[in-house]
Parts: sequence; structure tokens; C-alpha cells
Amino acid sequence: MHLIFDFDGTLVNSFYHVVKKTSLLADEFNFRKIKDHEIESLRDLTSLEVLRFLEIPIYNLPRVISRIRKHLHNDMPSLAPVANIRNVLEKLYNAHFSLGILTSNSVENVTLWLDIHDMRHYFDYIHAESRLFSKKHLMKKTLERYKIDKSTAFYIGDETRDIDAARKNAIHSVAVTWGYNSEKVLLQHQPSFMVRKPEELLILFGLQK
Repeated sequence: MHLIFDFDGTLVNSFYHVVKKTSLLADEFNFRKIKDHEIESLRDLTSLEVLRFLEIPIYNLPRVISRIRKHLHNDMPSLAPVANIRNVLEKLYNAHFSLGILTSNSVENVTLWLDIHDMRHYFDYIHAESRLFSKKHLMKKTLERYKIDKSTAFYIGDETRDIDAARKNAIHSVAVTWGYNSEKVLLQHQPSFMVRKPEELLILFGLQK
């Protein structure tokens, strides 16, 4: 069985760091700053809705993403794993599940973080590209490159675009509620499965009752 994980918000608690870094770039790129009282409401918005809310022009998006990733690099050592996720990954790994990562963060950032937390050996591959709204195509490339049987594949992520990308590639989606998007908006996109804490992944995949 192939389990493909998103990174930010799914494995690592990075939501507030990304919000902070985004706000720091608001003046430079002339888009709306995020106010403290608006932060939690962002979880109810899809990625495209966040873009509209912040008034970021599409043509500026690649530069903004690139700058955020560079800023995040310095923060990687201080970003904590999602509670109990390491223990869950270890059990999945020991049960011989194939684990991979598909993310819009950078391979450099992901590898650095995994090495710091001694989790790199759990994953067979890290597929990372910076296209914010084309996870469908990134997933297709991942499935083809690693010759993954779609009938045995699950994409585990915390955003609505993760659910949509999995559906468009005819694989199962597992929405996690501890990341960027709220349970309310995740449910609206109808994931194959939903889990509310990492340990529920072990139940879903038959390793725990």
C-alpha cells in the first residue's frame, strides 16, 4: 500500500509560521496584511480564496512562494512535528507500507526538517515543486515516476486542494483536520476518509483497533 503525505500542516506544524512569513512580505509585494483576528478564519478558505482575500496578483505568486520558502528555511529547525506523527510513521514503516511525500515546499526544506527529527528513513521519495494550484499534475507525475498502483494509493493532506488532486487522479484521499484547512471546509470537498488525530491513521490502515 502506498501512502503519499503532504508536508506542511500534515507532518509539521507550520501554519502560523507561514502566516507570519506571508505578512512580512505584504509591503514588498503590495498585498493585504493578515490581521491577528483574521488568522483562524483563513482555515475556512481554499487556497484560491486565500489568494483573493490577500489580493495577491497571480503574476506575483511564484515570487511570493519562492520568498516564503526561503524565509521558512531558517525556521525549519524550530518547526515542531505534529503531535505523535513520528510514532505513527514508524509503525507504518515497520508494517512495510510505502511512504512518500508530495509537497509544494522545497526538497531542501523538507529534507532538512526530516533529518533534524530523524524521520528521513521512513520515506522512499520526496516529490516537491512550487506550483501552488497544480497538485493534480504533480500527483500525476509522482504516480507515474514511482510506478504507483492507483488502487493501492492514498494521499494524506490537510487542504482542500489535496482532496481535489487525489480525486482527479482517481486515488483515495485522507483529509487530516489538524492542519491548514478546517474540518468544515474539508468536509465540503468530500474526502474519501477523514482523521482527526494521527493515531486514527493506524486504525484506518488496519494496524490498530
